[in-house]
Amino acid sequence: MKKKFFICLLSLLMVFTMMPAMAMANESEENNQFAGNVLPDSSFGDNTVYYNGTYYATLSEALKGVYMSEPKDTAEIYCKPGADVGTMTHGHVADDIIIYGNGAYVSAGERDLEIDTYKYDRETGQQSNAGSFLDKDITVQVFDLNGIAAWGQRNTSNTINLFFENCQNMERIYFTNTNTNKDGKINITLNNCSFDGSDEELKSNVNTSVYSNAAGDISINNTTFKEIAVGLNINHKSEGVQNITLKDCVFEDCALSDSLQAESTKTYGAPVRVVAQDGARTNLTIENCKFIYSDNKENCGNGDILIGDGRYDADEKQGIVTLAMTGTKADIMVQEAGYYAADGTVADPDKARRVSVNESDVVFADSESHFIVDRHDSFKIVGAKEATCTSEGYTGDKVCKICGKTIEEGTVIARIAHTFKDGKCTVCGVADPDYVPAGTTDTDKGNSGGPGTGDDSDMTLWLALLMASIAGALGATVYSRRKKAQ
Repeated sequence: MKKKFFICLLSLLMVFTMMPAMAMANESEENNQFAGNVLPDSSFGDNTVYYNGTYYATLSEALKGVYMSEPKDTAEIYCKPGADVGTMTHGHVADDIIIYGNGAYVSAGERDLEIDTYKYDRETGQQSNAGSFLDKDITVQVFDLNGIAAWGQRNTSNTINLFFENCQNMERIYFTNTNTNKDGKINITLNNCSFDGSDEELKSNVNTSVYSNAAGDISINNTTFKEIAVGLNINHKSEGVQNITLKDCVFEDCALSDSLQAESTKTYGAPVRVVAQDGARTNLTIENCKFIYSDNKENCGNGDILIGDGRYDADEKQGIVTLAMTGTKADIMVQEAGYYAADGTVADPDKARRVSVNESDVVFADSESHFIVDRHDSFKIVGAKEATCTSEGYTGDKVCKICGKTIEEGTVIARIAHTFKDGKCTVCGVADPDYVPAGTTDTDKGNSGGPGTGDDSDMTLWLALLMASIAGALGATVYSRRKKAQ
């Protein structure tokens, strides 16, 4: 009896002992329940980042955890909503990864995701000469993480795909291919982001926001650049093709003449600058963008859009840069090597041209001259047709020679009168109803070809013949009836 009582008591003690652990497990399970891409604040404690069942104090530590785990699928990182995810300089990335920022921010350091610059060891998560550079194509996606950046001095030919959405006050996106490797493509997409060189808390790099010298596609949409010396800075050095699209972007007080960077960037500073080295091609498309300058502020002198390298030491032979643009008012400047002297003054004004484009103008890409501005002031007449005696004419539409747009529609021309000669129209051949042949009178024209009577009373003759015929028929009928009566 005592033995059974002891066993029962022991069982109860074990149950009570396990209850706190069970409660903690249930609480942990509840805390790890996602609401979309957000974990509840209570699940983080003093930590700020979650990856694959583990919480980390900083984003930098979480990235190290991702690298050491060597994920086979896309790694997903979740930040505590609105949290400071710590200081970060060169957070190493070498795998497909998604970071859900949830309004968190990187507060200090260079704040960048480093890719393909240093050799790293998967076992230690540290830099090591025994490690490796980027060993595969990767895609990095970042959502709602403020202050973030991405940087790399490429060492491999693998393709890097970068996608940032709703990331505010980004530090910069800056990638270069080394001289020994020019084949690695960089594809960059920015949606609804911003770079602000005036923000004191999360200040963007004031020299350059987006830089690439590699082939690839760059798409920047609904993104703002404020107080940056060179917002988009492209110096394409590979032998591939680079396609860049700017859509619905705003450049505010960029490349100012009185900025702290003006002296060091005056030979290449511009809100948008695109250069292609010999053998490279860059196609730039701009749609509905704005270049804004505050009162008493002005551009440093290279225009809103700078094409070509005009520095004194630039290569004489440069690559192909084309520009297509709609819905954008901008000053475009094209420079050739030697426009600037070594001291930054203008050495040869003839090595540059400036074109002002209105918002209503259409700019077409051109491989020879970079671009052609269509102001609809060069046109041709299309569809013109002369009026004839059988059909209406048309003055023709006024059509732009460059874009083919109809500038002004033509009008209908009324049919013209017949031109008669010798009884018929010289144009269409129709008979002249009033034609009288030579040697006849007007009454000859109506001769019907009836029996000759010596006069022109054709109608009277026919009536007389008709009455005689009727009288003869009646007489024959009466005679026939009388004969039968007899």
